[in-house]
Amino acid sequence: MLVAITAVTCASPASLSPHRVVAQIGSAEAFRCDRGPQIDEPRPRFPRPTPGTVPDDFVPVAAIVCDQIDEGVAPDTVPYREHRYEGDLTEVIRLLNAPSESMLIRGYCPTYSVVEPPQIWLVDNRGRAIEPTLPTGECGLPNHSAIAEIRTLDMVTEFEHDVSVIGYDRQRVSSCSPHYSEVLLGSERAPGLTIGYTYCLFSGTEFTGVTGEIGISIEDLAPAGPCSMSATRTAVTTYVAGWPSNIRNFTIELDGCRRVIPDGYAPLQATEELLAAFW
Repeated sequence: MLVAITAVTCASPASLSPHRVVAQIGSAEAFRCDRGPQIDEPRPRFPRPTPGTVPDDFVPVAAIVCDQIDEGVAPDTVPYREHRYEGDLTEVIRLLNAPSESMLIRGYCPTYSVVEPPQIWLVDNRGRAIEPTLPTGECGLPNHSAIAEIRTLDMVTEFEHDVSVIGYDRQRVSSCSPHYSEVLLGSERAPGLTIGYTYCLFSGTEFTGVTGEIGISIEDLAPAGPCSMSATRTAVTTYVAGWPSNIRNFTIELDGCRRVIPDGYAPLQATEELLAAFW
């Protein structure tokens, strides 16, 4: 995770320790070191599951840790290392699932700077993974004990990544990526989504340009019926649902079946009025 210097104070009254949900188990292909929206690389095909505590029925065999590289960095790149640790993760799980401490009364916590913890995820021997959350201390800061325990295990692989940063002319349209991805259909209707305003245009899989800002609503769109025609022209942006890191593709087929497809959800039928915004 990128290093962030944060001023921290306890601003809440004494309370019970914060509740954490159980992590959702998903495909290991959904996980990668998240370097932020300014990075020029394709998005994972699969949705990143909800982070939380380690489920009782999940048996990890390895932990992946993302570490930023701060020295010798070119101005247009964000280098980082991806480390894989293996060994007995029993103590790691215990530390990750430890309860957070109750918050202190306002004014009892000092103000100081902290380093944001690195991103981590755990994988099992079935190609599945979870993103654990860290318990917090009495001042609301994450407890790094589990990460320290992970680093005592055997590091079996180390990959160094050197990813380009999107240039300024494309940062203004960072809600879409020039890298084409196949749509991922689901069966449930999409709930409320935060949808991007700029769309990357594709002819087949070739990136052809970017639109201006286009605001659309999908709440009144009907479910798409059966259709086997392939789209040759698409407009793609992104949407956010659930939590900030859950960023996924939102595709509009401009020909063919003319569907609106939020990745992971059931396709909707585009209206003529909606499609007219792209002509």
